[in-house]
Amino acid sequence: MDYDDDEEAPSFWEQDDDVEDTDTLPQEPESPIESDHEPEEVDHQAVQTECLELFGSKDFIMEPGIFPNLQRYFQAGGGPEPVVQLLSDNYRAVAQTANLLAEWLIMAGVNITEVQKLVEEHMKKMIVRNFDPKKADSIFTEEGQTPTWLTEMIEYPEWRALFYQLAEVYPDCLMLNFTIKLISDAGFQDEIKSVSTVCQQIEVFSRVLKTSVASFLEKGEEYIKKHLPEFTVRIILILAKNTQHLHHSNNWSNAKFTFWPLCSI
Repeated sequence: MDYDDDEEAPSFWEQDDDVEDTDTLPQEPESPIESDHEPEEVDHQAVQTECLELFGSKDFIMEPGIFPNLQRYFQAGGGPEPVVQLLSDNYRAVAQTANLLAEWLIMAGVNITEVQKLVEEHMKKMIVRNFDPKKADSIFTEEGQTPTWLTEMIEYPEWRALFYQLAEVYPDCLMLNFTIKLISDAGFQDEIKSVSTVCQQIEVFSRVLKTSVASFLEKGEEYIKKHLPEFTVRIILILAKNTQHLHHSNNWSNAKFTFWPLCSI
């Protein structure tokens, strides 16, 4: 019996060794799991670096993307001290200085309307000179929705005229095309009918054309005879200007032939 027990003992210890081996097997997949976390740490560091570069740019605290980038930075584990330091060191107060100068002009006796017009004209020149369509398109990717300042700007004819001017120069800018559509949705069809870029959006073009035709019908036969040739020429010029830009669009080609009989009445 003792011999049997002694004989079984080795088998017991051998079995126990097998159990220990099986217990150690699940530990092998832990290395891939640990490696999965490494890229996340690298991504967090890259996000912090990217945000800090932005915070170090001039007057970035006045940019519309300040809050989304602050959120990204803190979610990536960044500390508040570098943010406060960079934003304060690079604050130039350009907008506040302009407001201060405007107030001084008003205090000096210049009419407030003239001051407002002076500031707006200078801003328009600066926007036209420094407009970057790529940065303009990035506004929607950063904010994820229509900026409130954009909907407020299109309420004023001066700023709508600026958008028309920019749309003529940058017909492929998504932000400007979207703004033209917003202007159309707001009901300013008579203004945008002279903008050639309306042809790039079938919905906007058809709305402008429908409004013009309805206006002709409401004002009588004499008005139609007087203004229809001018309108037809304008439409032909707009179509000709955009033919090369839009010839890749099959949908537009179909729509163009649909509307063409109306333009050549």
